Amino acid sequence: MPATLRRPLLALTAALCPAMALLAAAPGAHAAAAGFPAQYAAPYLQIDGSTAADMAADQQASGVNHYTLAFLTSQSGCTLNWEDGGDPVGSYTSQINALKAAGGDVAISFGGAGSQELAQTCTSVSDLTAAYKKVVDTYGTNRLDFDIEGGALGDSAANQRRDQALAALQQEEPDVQIDWTVAVAPDGLESDVTGLLSGAQSAGVKTTLVNIMTMDFGDGENALQDAESGANATVKQLGSIYGGSTADNWARMGLTPIAGQNDDDENFSQSDASALESFAADKGVQELSFWEVDQYDKPAGYAYSKIFNKI
Repeated sequence: MPATLRRPLLALTAALCPAMALLAAAPGAHAAAAGFPAQYAAPYLQIDGSTAADMAADQQASGVNHYTLAFLTSQSGCTLNWEDGGDPVGSYTSQINALKAAGGDVAISFGGAGSQELAQTCTSVSDLTAAYKKVVDTYGTNRLDFDIEGGALGDSAANQRRDQALAALQQEEPDVQIDWTVAVAPDGLESDVTGLLSGAQSAGVKTTLVNIMTMDFGDGENALQDAESGANATVKQLGSIYGGSTADNWARMGLTPIAGQNDDDENFSQSDASALESFAADKGVQELSFWEVDQYDKPAGYAYSKIFNKI
């Protein structure tokens, strides 16, 4: 996510049949985890001690059952912590377990703009694998999201280590599913992003989701039109990387705008959200997300959660 969207502290059930249909898709397509329907909303929550309860509040207000929790970053070496507050792995387990007991689930997101990405500081593939496995085991989740952007995107050594570690993790824990959150332009993914995805595919990483950040396009155009244009271009690129049908690759895609005012003065309105939800539902997009629950959607009465949860 864009660094300017960080909290001030940084400056200081879908039915079983659709899921089975995804599982039976062309080679390289992978169904959503048991805890995730074939289509779902999973907004980002930039979690810390003061916002962890917003999962329960949002769930009660909107019916959303799935969240993407941001961000786990490198404290140093191979040690992770939660970026917004510096809390260690293991924090917020009671809130996450309560959500799961109520029928929900979480994806844990690593990285983000301006962060210290773990694969850059943890230079042992085996130790990197162990760090990822600790997150899976501690939180009881099999859904890991990697928001790779900025300097981390161009770090080929770190990308290679991450790919090797994730492939090894999936060998050891076959249920672990990997999502990539990446920037997009109105004409699709840039070459550094397609290189990241292709490299992971070549290394044997099984990708469940490519989540494109349909935000901050900076072209002065309509945010909704840019989002749909970027998605239409991306689905063709995913076909080149993963193969399969157009439907397979729509089902591999996630769309993540900013809920409201973007950094570039574009505004993604609630009516835009309704239109994007209809677009995503029609195309068979796997995930709708947005940045971010606590600062952007909670003040709006969880309006964006309610809209996206219709999928």
